[in-house]
Amino acid sequence: MSRPALAAALLALAAGSPAAALEPRFDHRDLQGPFVEAIFARDTVAKTGGGSASSWRSAARVAWGLDVSGEGDELVLGLAVSLRSHDDPERERVLLAGDLRYRAYFGTEEAKTFLEAGLWVPIRSRLAAGPLVGLGFAWDFSRTAGVYAGVSFATAFGDARIASGAASGGAQLRF
Repeated sequence: MSRPALAAALLALAAGSPAAALEPRFDHRDLQGPFVEAIFARDTVAKTGGGSASSWRSAARVAWGLDVSGEGDELVLGLAVSLRSHDDPERERVLLAGDLRYRAYFGTEEAKTFLEAGLWVPIRSRLAAGPLVGLGFAWDFSRTAGVYAGVSFATAFGDARIASGAASGGAQLRF
C-alpha cells in the first residue's frame, strides 16, 4: 500500500463516523404546565354523630404542575369539581376538592409509570383534609405533551370522615 493511501486510511479511521443524532428526551425536567383530567370515584362519607353515605362521583379536575427537583418529578396543585347536581341538602357528597401532590415518574422514554403522594382536601359539602396516594401510567408524545391514566385512594378527616377511591385519565401540556 502506498504512503498516500495508508495516510488516507489512517485519517479515515481516526476521524470515525459522524456522530449519531441524540435520542429525543421525554422527561419533564425544568418544565411546567396545565393538566386536565376526568375522574370517576366512589366516596364514602361518615358523618359525625353516626351514619354514613356512599356515592359515585364523576368530576373534572384542572391542575398545574411544575418540576421542583430538576429531575422531572412534579409538584401538582389541583382542583376537582363534581359534574353532578350541586344540590346536597344532607351534605353527603364531595362536590369540590383541592389537592397538592408530588408525582414521581419512573422512566425517561415515551412510556413511564408514576407514583403520587399528597394532601387531599374536600372543600364542599364538608371540609376535611387527609392523605392521598396514587399510581399510574403516562405516555408522552413529546417533552411538551402527554396523556395519562391512574388510580388513587384518599381519606380525609374534619367535618366528616371521608374515603375515596378513584380512577382517572387526563392530558398535560408542558413548556
